[in-house]
Amino acid sequence: MTRAIFAIACICACAAAQEASAAIQYKRFPHCPEGLVSVKTCECHAGASGKYQFCHTGHYCHFDGTCRQ
Repeated sequence: MTRAIFAIACICACAAAQEASAAIQYKRFPHCPEGLVSVKTCECHAGASGKYQFCHTGHYCHFDGTCRQ
């Protein structure tokens, strides 16, 4: 009997933890224009693909989604 109650409690705890972790949202930054970056942080995207890198002030955002100094 106590094992059944323990199992139900574990299932409820796992279900609650799964719902809580699904609520986490990742911070997104604006897209960088191609060329010299003038904002603090932005996302340098490669065309319509999902590939991107974070780019910071003073770096260059290239058309292939890379960010270089």
